Amino acid sequence: MLLVWCVSEASQAERDDSRNSDQSVTPSSPLQSDAAEADDSGFPRWIMTSGNWLELQRDSFSDTVMESAMGVDAYLARDNIDESLVNQSHVKFQIRQRFSKSGQLDFETKFKARLRLPNSKRRLKLTFESNPDDFNTISDRRLGLTPGASSPRNVEETAVAGISLEKYLGENWDSSYNLGMKLRLPLDPYVRAHWTHTSSFGDQWKRRFLQRFSYFHTEGWKSDSNFDLYRPLDDNFMFQSSSGAQYLDKEDGWDLYQSLSIHQRISIDTAFEHQIGVSAISRPSLRTSGYWVRTELRHRLYKDWLFGKLVPELFFGRDDNFDLVPSLLFELEVYFGATPEG
Repeated sequence: MLLVWCVSEASQAERDDSRNSDQSVTPSSPLQSDAAEADDSGFPRWIMTSGNWLELQRDSFSDTVMESAMGVDAYLARDNIDESLVNQSHVKFQIRQRFSKSGQLDFETKFKARLRLPNSKRRLKLTFESNPDDFNTISDRRLGLTPGASSPRNVEETAVAGISLEKYLGENWDSSYNLGMKLRLPLDPYVRAHWTHTSSFGDQWKRRFLQRFSYFHTEGWKSDSNFDLYRPLDDNFMFQSSSGAQYLDKEDGWDLYQSLSIHQRISIDTAFEHQIGVSAISRPSLRTSGYWVRTELRHRLYKDWLFGKLVPELFFGRDDNFDLVPSLLFELEVYFGATPEG
């Protein structure tokens, strides 16, 4: 956790005077020993040493990620290298732990890699995901966990790798096309296509439309549409309305949702999202599947590559006869390579 110490000159002087006049602490006192082993940050030296070692390991792996991306980029571009282009390649590692009312503990680790090749003719991107959520229901994706994803065998069955092409389609339009396969036998190829449109209207409103299609040979196809509206309320608060509809071929039905959120910025490192929402399903008939109230706290723990998240939630689902099911989600997110975009 990021600790910030704010000490005035007066209070610092008072503590210095107190230490000088205190004769009860002997040289062998553990308190004095810890003070001697602490550096200017106030942390014991062994904590700082451990933290420095971990950061060195992170930086070493980040160098490997960047060198690998630049090596592939240089090989594909050959003599057409533009040194001014910035490589934004990164690997994201997530650890999630969810506690629910029943006492069940859901645990998941996820890897995502994006190796960008800015000097390639079409600015390609190599991708890897350990647990893609293409065919999760909206409820599963909202909870932030993939059922069974903590099992190493499951990761071997679900990991995918591919190559992606990003293309600018005109004013306010962007697209991405991804082709690859699951890393298992027999081979399971997939294709994805994403289109995004962003624009402004009125004095302060912004809107975003996102359309995604996925097709996996073994899973069939999926269509996912999302529409978001944003409006700042003041310097630290923003309103968001999100609507979505998802069709899963294997379920032969639609998942629908609507949520309203208030984003609250506490500081440059900390932000809240307070949200209420409702979801519905189309089969066997259109009906509500659940309601939820949640607060998400996101905090930058260290520099631009270590983030933490805490999400308490109250959920009322049809499967539980709309009884209250509270849960608590912890997440740790580490970036290797370039710092996260946006």
